[in-house]
Amino acid sequence: MLDWNDLRTFLAVHRSGTLARAATTLGINATTVGRRLAVLEEELGAKLFDRTPDGYSVTQAGLDLLPRAERMEQEAIALERELAGADQRVAGTVRVSVTETIGTRFIAPHLHRFAREYPELTLDLSCNSRSVSLARREADIALRLARPRESDVVTRRLSTVRSALYAARCYLQARGTPRDPERDLSGHDAILFADSRPFALENGWFSQRLGGARVVLRCDSVSSIFSATTFGLGIALLPQSVAAHETSLVRLATETEPEPRVIWQAVHRDLAGSARIRAVLDFLHGIIDGGVS
Repeated sequence: MLDWNDLRTFLAVHRSGTLARAATTLGINATTVGRRLAVLEEELGAKLFDRTPDGYSVTQAGLDLLPRAERMEQEAIALERELAGADQRVAGTVRVSVTETIGTRFIAPHLHRFAREYPELTLDLSCNSRSVSLARREADIALRLARPRESDVVTRRLSTVRSALYAARCYLQARGTPRDPERDLSGHDAILFADSRPFALENGWFSQRLGGARVVLRCDSVSSIFSATTFGLGIALLPQSVAAHETSLVRLATETEPEPRVIWQAVHRDLAGSARIRAVLDFLHGIIDGGVS
């Protein structure tokens, strides 16, 4: 009889392309991944992957197995969600996926209060911009700056994030204040978000105002950009809710600002009734709703 853990391993290797990345996804070591894959191939009497210099490439036998393994995965995850959603104990672990800024600036300062109120709950907090699948239970709850489009997901609008141009007082003393930051930052240094999808809106707005400015840094970390700006590296587009509390920063006057981002809270419908999930949802709503814009 096939072991479901071996099939999960097959799916992870297929999706990631390497044993190491599959091991990270599964939370085990690469040796165990390789052993489970070998056991599955022996059970089936078929080679599921070709080993290449670029990673693991699925064979025809693997492609034949894939839809069946995915159906089993969907059934297993659905059962897990239903059982988890029926659990009315405020105990256990809740996995929450948030952006770096939301996690470090707005959630982390309140976790001591959460721990006191819910001593039997553990938060597994992942702070990055990676898109997660709630249907596959890669997270129980997600806070994102784009509305999730997965089916069977309950979403709630929590707050908005407004951004503006900022520079450190020490930078402005050394380089002078731009005469027209709305239209031209020539002669100044600029810090941009890395050219990746989560920051496309902000980069588009900022790029239109660069003029002859020199881009000194591109970075995918808001916290790193914030720190670099406070130490005088250059002019950056920062969340107002973060930068407004930093006395070393000065907001540059512009006629317009980027379109505000909406913070969306998402949870799978099967989990929405769970007591521990509701406790975390209420906690997040209390600290985020209206407190980030």
